[in-house]
Amino acid sequence: MSRQLVIAVAFIASLGAAFPQVASAQDLQPTFPGSPANVENFVEEMFFITQSTGSLVLRGACAATDQEDDVVSDMLPHPPVGPFHNIDEALTAVSRVDPHFSWTRDAGGTLRIRDDRASDNVLRIRLQRVQFRGAVQADDAVQHILSAPEVKAYFAENHIEVAAVFNHLAPTSTRGLRRLSGSLQDVTVAEALDSVVRFFPGLWVYAECADGPRRRVSVRIAQVRPAG
Repeated sequence: MSRQLVIAVAFIASLGAAFPQVASAQDLQPTFPGSPANVENFVEEMFFITQSTGSLVLRGACAATDQEDDVVSDMLPHPPVGPFHNIDEALTAVSRVDPHFSWTRDAGGTLRIRDDRASDNVLRIRLQRVQFRGAVQADDAVQHILSAPEVKAYFAENHIEVAAVFNHLAPTSTRGLRRLSGSLQDVTVAEALDSVVRFFPGLWVYAECADGPRRRVSVRIAQVRPAG
């Protein structure tokens, strides 16, 4: 995701934090209806507007954006414009525009969006233990997961590199902020990410691309509201 788009979505998120109610039906549409966007940006904005929680797994193209190695998802030259009655309608509209994408809602109400071209072997890596060390931002918690020895070993063995991910600015003060601490035992990477978005509500995004003989992955969380 380009830095400009991340900043734009972050601005939308700040509006959502100021007005925490879920958007009404007539408001549930992209900020710039019909403007070209990639799948990741479109889905992320719908999650911000509705303050939904879930996951997005996608296959993209390896690209350099803002001098950073990144994974860029499919472009939607004419994305759905809405308005939508709910996020289900918005996600169904995306799957019609780009048939590689489908979505489900699990028994707990969590939304799962998936690209049928993406593999899930990284997400299925089983971790003996994940230690969260007082993370005050979702980005920090993701790094705790990716630092697990099982992940590092798998990446080294399979020639996988981690894409540069835009990090949100650290808060000027952490006083009073909730911290994610504690540990998980015998969980997959996907289960660990689910645990993080239960604390930092939002959307976890796993993206991958092929870069010659190497594979590049990006793992991040887009928060939709403050923790707690």
